[in-house]
Amino acid sequence: MGDLFLAIDAGGTAVKAAIFDGNGRLVTSRAVDVSTIHRDNGWVEREPEAFWRNTALAIRELTSTQVDPGRIAAIACTGFGNGIFLVDENGRGTRDGIVSVDHRAQSIVEEFHRDGTAEAMEELSGHRIWGGQTIMQLIWLARNEPDVVARTRWALACKDYIRMRLTGVAASDPTDASGGGLLDLERGDYDAAYFERLGIGSFVSRMPPLVENTGIAGRISHAAAEETGLLAGTPVVAAMMDVSACVTGSGVIGGDALTMIAGTWSINAIETDRKVRQPPPILNMLHRDRACRLLAEGSPTSAANLNWYLARAAGGQIDVATANELVAASPVAGRRCHFMPFVNGPAPRRGAFVGIVNSDDRGSMLRALYEGVAFQHRRHGESVAEYVAPLRPSTIRLAGGASKSEVWSQIFADICGLPVEVSEGEELGALGAAMCAAVATGHYSDLAAASRGMCRVTRTALPNAAVRQFYEERYQQFLTLDQKLADLF
Repeated sequence: MGDLFLAIDAGGTAVKAAIFDGNGRLVTSRAVDVSTIHRDNGWVEREPEAFWRNTALAIRELTSTQVDPGRIAAIACTGFGNGIFLVDENGRGTRDGIVSVDHRAQSIVEEFHRDGTAEAMEELSGHRIWGGQTIMQLIWLARNEPDVVARTRWALACKDYIRMRLTGVAASDPTDASGGGLLDLERGDYDAAYFERLGIGSFVSRMPPLVENTGIAGRISHAAAEETGLLAGTPVVAAMMDVSACVTGSGVIGGDALTMIAGTWSINAIETDRKVRQPPPILNMLHRDRACRLLAEGSPTSAANLNWYLARAAGGQIDVATANELVAASPVAGRRCHFMPFVNGPAPRRGAFVGIVNSDDRGSMLRALYEGVAFQHRRHGESVAEYVAPLRPSTIRLAGGASKSEVWSQIFADICGLPVEVSEGEELGALGAAMCAAVATGHYSDLAAASRGMCRVTRTALPNAAVRQFYEERYQQFLTLDQKLADLF
């Protein structure tokens, strides 16, 4: 048996192929950009064949020059949750895939809130319904593209589409299926009567079978072997949605830690073994081979705001390292403007610098940006932590782009008032998928054991009591400004 694990992580802008050893160390990786189509009508889609070709390219760049494919014990895929790829029996797209930031179904969400359907859906699925959610996208497709649905054999999540192209087998896992609002959460399975009530009975037979996170869902086909350089017959596990995979790759087991994933989205997640009260969070997933649920709150308000600032406002004149230096040099308790981190929405909110005066400069504005992102994470984190009260998380495990910055990690600690831990490695979602592969092949007994063997905390930022009151007052100002500006827009 091989001693390495290949993880494929399909993100919003690139697909990464990463190889890990049994201790969770990254051996080598490749990333290939993938194109996301932003259509004039607001739809956000991805062309399936190009997506697959670039994935195969990323893998082949590893197998051809970096690693003997015979050393790969198993393969696992992760990728963005929600969204949907409709494919025929051969795994070829019957239309372009729909990405989770596409909110074409928002008008149906509003309709369901008016007529009471939303409440019934949220009770059964355990999720708050929203426009980019898979179940809502299926309803939109059934209403608007019945001819496409008729040509479709399988409705797949992003990572499940890639796995089908690798294996020829359609499957999903409990994180993606529950995270997309597709399951009766108490039963942990699809509910045909529920689909019929929502007008999507045509999709019942198009839902892929569920395989547990550490279960083998298929094996590399001869066709995929030719395209990727992998060995035919290599097992491919079901693995997890990217949120679940990132929490797992961060080494979080149990409800003691709140995971904050600071990437494009502000994702704030906590484990629980309880049934969730109403109203539910935006994510309420069956997690870690159904050992628990993973609850999450979030919005597209995180580290991508810095990418916008550096590229647009700063015109590419400074990089991330320089931004970190400017923030570190800007006084913590000094007077400065506020930043509202809503450059990417959600509507009606909009991004803004508020209260700029002539003492503000690039450093103070960047510090305000870093703080605004952390304030929004705190808001979501406190919201999701309410579901496990009176238990309270004692630490924050920070992942994503913000975790790479020591000054930003310290800002998170000071604003949230909790120690902020950062785990080893930059590809934590891919690591979480690789951990599923390691369990599937018997290298570890379960994901908790894999966490002990493959995850390590490398850095901790402790909250500074001297600035606690300052940041508490600033946080309350942020909340007030947010409400006023939301009303304005």
